[in-house]
Formats: sequence, structure tokens, C-alpha cells
Amino acid sequence: MTLASVAFKTEFAVDMTCQNCVNAVQGSLRDIPGIERYDIDLEKKRVTIIGKTPPSLLLSALKSTNRQVIVRGSSPSNSSIPQTAAVSILESPLPIPTNIASTSNPILATSPSSSPIDLPGMNESEFSQKVFGIARFVQIDPKTILMDLTVRLPPPANIGLGVASGGWNVYISETGNIVNPPITTGKRFLDLGKIVPDKDGYADLFKEVDGELWNWIGRGCIVQSDSSEPSISTPQGESQSTLGKIFAGVVARSAGAWSNEKTVCACSGRTMWEEGRDMEKKTKL
Repeated sequence: MTLASVAFKTEFAVDMTCQNCVNAVQGSLRDIPGIERYDIDLEKKRVTIIGKTPPSLLLSALKSTNRQVIVRGSSPSNSSIPQTAAVSILESPLPIPTNIASTSNPILATSPSSSPIDLPGMNESEFSQKVFGIARFVQIDPKTILMDLTVRLPPPANIGLGVASGGWNVYISETGNIVNPPITTGKRFLDLGKIVPDKDGYADLFKEVDGELWNWIGRGCIVQSDSSEPSISTPQGESQSTLGKIFAGVVARSAGAWSNEKTVCACSGRTMWEEGRDMEKKTKL
């Protein structure tokens, strides 16, 4: 397992109600490598962990207690470094029918036509709305970004990739216009690496990248199948559909550790636990 080169903080909200809950959380973290120390606050339902372990692994460990867990934020453990963190939720972009494309809108005017596609086991609407991955970023020192990406991609056969899909490229795009990637997201701003999902579609990427996170905010985080690469440069009308072969999200600023005190959403009035359950329904992560 890959660990970070320096320790950082990650804060979780865990729906704990008693000392048995605390004991369960302690047990789930006991054998996780890379943890330097942690604090459990039963009253505030908060678990703060300092170490070099990927947040996605910590999240899985805490969820093994069968309690609801929400990532509240990450930040460098060195308080002299400004807290800069971001997140990108990866979804399948909705296809754009030609009847809403407008020659006065350069983005829609260049969008390829699309028609309903039968996807075994899921309809197109369900496929397009589901969350297929999440990437978390934190600035752990002035010139280093820590990236933690987890995805669960659809079965290769369901999206016309045959038995095996091969590799998927991960990159930050020039823009965050994810209406119709890769056309609307522009050129690649930075390549982050390649992932190869297992037979169930799971893959992750945990690595340190040279850069300053403020320069990524508002850009796109893209996960794209090797097989969809040729469709980018082919003439309009000749390219194969990228539906199911590319997933994208905007890199959006998120709270650092101890910076997110929200317990109720100001937009909907729902608690963070209710919002968390809604998100869990959209993804298998």
C-alpha cells in the first residue's frame, strides 16, 4: 500500500451514539498502517486522524463498523501551511441531443449527436446520473498535492469495450466545462497517471503530485478509457460514443480538517446524515 511522504489530517463525521461505538471505531483503526495518532470525540461525532494513510482506506475501515461515515475535510498537519483542499465527484456526462444544439453556442454547436443507447442492466438515464468515482486533493506542502482517487467503473462489456477495458487515463483538464468531455474540457492540463480496474470495476490512485492546488480549482478531473482516445480527433459523426468511457467532475474547493462545522444543509434544510445517505444511493464506492 502506498503511503504519503508526510503526515496530514483527515476529519470524519461518524454517527456514534455510545461507548460501544467508540470501541468499534478504535478496533477498525487498530491495524491500519500509516496512522500516527487519532482522536475520537463522541459528543461531536467526530474522528480526526493524523498520518500518511489514504483517506479512502480510512473511510473503508470506519465504514466497516456499520456506522454512517462522512469525510469532513483534510489538511496538512503542519499548521504553517495554508489549508487548501479540494474534491471532484466523477459522473457520466449526459448526452446532448442535436435538437438542443445551437450554432450560436460554440459548446453545443460542436457536440456530437446522440441517440438512446441500450446498456445491459441499466438504462441510459440511470447510467448518466450515477456517481462513479471521487477524487480528493490536499496541499500537504507548498509545492506538493496529495491525490486520493477511488472509482467503480461500469462492466467493460456493458459499454462496448469487450471482456477487458485495459487502462484508464486520469488527468486534470484545461477547463471545468464538463458538459461534453473531452470536447468541452479542452486540452490536458496535467496527466496524473493510469489506472486498471479489477474485475468488479474498482480502481484507485494515491500519489503525490508537484503543483499548487489553487491552480487546479475550477478545472476538470477526468477518467477516460484508452479505447475512447481515438474518438477525440476523428471528424464529427465518425467518432464512437464516449458514454461509459469517460467520467468527469469539476475540481471544487472543499473544507480543510476542522474547517467544516456544517450539520444542516442551508439549501435543503436536511442534516448531513440525510445528505450522506442520498450520496450513498448514487454510488457503490
